[in-house]
Amino acid sequence: MGCAFAHEPVKFRGAYIGQPLSDYVDCSSGKAKKLLPQYRTHGNICAGKRGLVFHTKTKGFMDPKTEGESYIFEDAKLVRITLLIPNEDWEKVKYDLSQKLGPPTSEVPEVYQNGFGARWEFSQGFWLKGDTVVVAGINVEHAGGIAIPRALGNSPAISGIQVTITDAQHAKLPSTTPSTID
Repeated sequence: MGCAFAHEPVKFRGAYIGQPLSDYVDCSSGKAKKLLPQYRTHGNICAGKRGLVFHTKTKGFMDPKTEGESYIFEDAKLVRITLLIPNEDWEKVKYDLSQKLGPPTSEVPEVYQNGFGARWEFSQGFWLKGDTVVVAGINVEHAGGIAIPRALGNSPAISGIQVTITDAQHAKLPSTTPSTID
């Protein structure tokens, strides 16, 4: 006799794709009541619409860094997790993601330039494990593809590392969308 266990979801800071909204918000009154006091909500999430539960904070004056997490819900299910890591240690984040998900599916630098044409390349990686899709990279402050310089210096302003987790359907991977040639 065989015993089958349900596939355990991949968790990030305790959250996982498909997690019910009721783990974060009480909607019994029709209005979102946060279950975790440090979090805030945005949108009409109790009506099953797209909405956000988040906890972020920015520290620093001349070179600010943002940290925290945000969770996007659709139809009362978690569909996207965004982690904001307030440092620039890409190798450590890449190592941690690789330990959890295996090696990156691809690594392609993101290229920015300033108004004078100077170019910078910043690391980013893509992971795919089962139905979980992860995109991570250094978060460069930019406007229209032009890097915004740091307050004191010429290099681009960086607010830390952003890790975005979703599923194949919401990432719109080619395997989940209708064929373009049929």
